[in-house]
Amino acid sequence: MTVGRSFRTPAKHDLMCNLIGKEVGVAKSMRAVTGSGWYDLTAGDGVAADGLPWERNCSPGILAYHARNVGKPVDVSLYEIKTGTYDRLVASLVEHLPALDYSRVDDATWRWTDLVCIRAFHGSGSDADLSLIQRGTSVFALNDPNAITDFAMRPTFAVEVAERTPWFRSLSTLGCNPAGLKRLSADERRNWFRLLQQQERALPQHRDLLLAAIERDDAQWAYLMGEPMKWKSVMEAAARSSFQRFKLTITAAWWRTQQPAYDELKRQLFLTRGERGD
Repeated sequence: MTVGRSFRTPAKHDLMCNLIGKEVGVAKSMRAVTGSGWYDLTAGDGVAADGLPWERNCSPGILAYHARNVGKPVDVSLYEIKTGTYDRLVASLVEHLPALDYSRVDDATWRWTDLVCIRAFHGSGSDADLSLIQRGTSVFALNDPNAITDFAMRPTFAVEVAERTPWFRSLSTLGCNPAGLKRLSADERRNWFRLLQQQERALPQHRDLLLAAIERDDAQWAYLMGEPMKWKSVMEAAARSSFQRFKLTITAAWWRTQQPAYDELKRQLFLTRGERGD
């Protein structure tokens, strides 16, 4: 299966559209929000599969499309570490952004009116620059690596954002067994628990984490959403709906309010049956 082109991909992109759509509505309506900073830490090649609409079927397209609707300044930062993939990303932006009325400013920068700026960076999302974030900035981060071993959100990312602004949401994908990652040593896989612990420890009291895993999935893909407490029921319903649209079901649990189920789901994702004693 080509990377980023599996049967799970349409559901994931539908979920991204739902999450970003919610972000647009809130950022647009809240007076305290003066602008937005959106980060795609693993932008990929920016190519939509099988001729599907670009603005709904790859993360750079989804961000570019929705950023125009905020009505306030939006900085979109796209990070891609692999040289060939980055070159394809830029070529895709050159091809598709003009149709959304973006103008190219330089080799890796595009603008829509004076409100939206999109920048493509050839580098790791783990080095994402947060210097543009101010107190009035609402932040959304996408972290969609090819496998959990390529997790691109650095350990201090959430804490750094929290030091600058109270408004932060995120979506990370967790591919726990693509290409047989469960064959890695138990010590290596225990590091995956630490990845989530870093997110948990960075949470302010008004936010929670939803861990959602696709049921009966051999590659054990899961999704970690960081959401405000007051939106929990709405965003869980959005996640379930996105996967149901493509005939997939998820098992989901919240860290703060469903911790036993949340911890058990982590064990199922990160440990083998023998290690769990099943």
